[in-house]
Amino acid sequence: MFNKMKKLIAVSLAAVMVCSLAACGGNPGGEDKTTPTPTPKNEADMTPAEKMDAYYAEYPAFDMEGRVIRIAMFYDAYFDSNDTKPEDNPGLLDMEMGQRMLDNLRRIEKKYNCKIEYVNPGSDALKTSLNTSVVMGTPDYDVYLTQMDWALPLAVNGYFTDLSTFDAAYLDKNNDMNIIKPFPVAGTNCFFEKSAKNVTANYMVYNADMLEQLKLEDPIELYAKGEWTWEKFEELCIKATQDTDNNGQTDIYGYGGDLTMTLREFLASNGAVLVKEDGTEGLSDAKSLETFQFLGKLYGEDKAARPIVDDWYDGIAGWINNKCVFGVTQMWILQTADDITCNYRIVPWPQGPSGSAKVAGQGFNDYFAIPRGVKDPEKVYQIMEEFFGWFCDDIDFRDQDMISLAEGCFLELEDVDTAFEIGDWGNKDIWSIIDGDFLVASVFSGVVSGEFTPAQAVESVKQLFQDEIDAIME
Repeated sequence: MFNKMKKLIAVSLAAVMVCSLAACGGNPGGEDKTTPTPTPKNEADMTPAEKMDAYYAEYPAFDMEGRVIRIAMFYDAYFDSNDTKPEDNPGLLDMEMGQRMLDNLRRIEKKYNCKIEYVNPGSDALKTSLNTSVVMGTPDYDVYLTQMDWALPLAVNGYFTDLSTFDAAYLDKNNDMNIIKPFPVAGTNCFFEKSAKNVTANYMVYNADMLEQLKLEDPIELYAKGEWTWEKFEELCIKATQDTDNNGQTDIYGYGGDLTMTLREFLASNGAVLVKEDGTEGLSDAKSLETFQFLGKLYGEDKAARPIVDDWYDGIAGWINNKCVFGVTQMWILQTADDITCNYRIVPWPQGPSGSAKVAGQGFNDYFAIPRGVKDPEKVYQIMEEFFGWFCDDIDFRDQDMISLAEGCFLELEDVDTAFEIGDWGNKDIWSIIDGDFLVASVFSGVVSGEFTPAQAVESVKQLFQDEIDAIME
């Protein structure tokens, strides 16, 4: 969003100059009876509320007649009209941030004659509300925060308001999206999230100490040279796989990780999309078959990837426990793991032969949506932009929590930047949301075991997978 503050002050100063010139020439030689124009305040002299009013001057005020805008959550959130001081949020670390949020809230209450309330009915009750009140057209809440798997079936059937109908030129979503970022998916345009650094992506992580001990090439350097490919990754995995005690059994594998994360990222890195925008399956596409062929070789023939284990955390923490050199991780795992003793780094996922750079599997956040049936949805949405935009154009202030989180997860600042970049590369493929019968995993298992070729394994479930898509999309 352009800097409305500076623009407003500049226009005000220009107006003062025009009036002054008119006054000088309008009554030559006589008494100047022109009413003096008030000098606008400098930004430094403004109160926080005045700065926010100036920043959002293009957002027209309207009277909501004391209406309470209710936002349904499945966790406690701050700050709303029930809060009066920063300390009302027991987990808040930055009191200045809390005060700015409260100042902005009080300003909005006055500007629009409304209240804003967060309501936490719990996840089960929230899902019930979505599937009853929203479907009936009489939503319990004005705005819902929801997970994608809860709300996607409602979205594709038109139960939420299409954001494209909010077409005012001044809205942030129609400009730089520094406040709110729409998330168009599966042919819908009703979900939105607060703009921020993305911390939900899957990262390829590796034990840098082990690679150095084995005198293997650095993946980060390979990526910088454009040589970080499936072929090079497979080569390193094979070399890193070891029987350390010579008992005929592998002790350290080249790669290991959660199956869904692994499938999501290798499919994306080869340009495969399993659920296309038109609602047809991409499981049988050549790029998908190529991905299953590669994974079948890595796990089955090369035996350079650790077999999938039933214990999810054991699988995800293989690289932490020195059971594999490469793995998959997320920030929350790095944040909560207290037993990491190696020097670890992250790198973008290696590029497949049919893939392109800067693409990653989709990591889904929680998303807001305004149901059909809400009164004056365009006004509710405008208020949400001002409400969530408490930071005005101070993006660094907006992101300081996410940056601090990332800096606490990684050992090198370069990896913080890499993590945020990968977070922006999601391909919006929803297959992991709709595949409740684990059909994609069954293809992987059939290929790795050698029981089926990729084409045979896909053919056996292709129609069932299309049925899963149809159940959501139609």
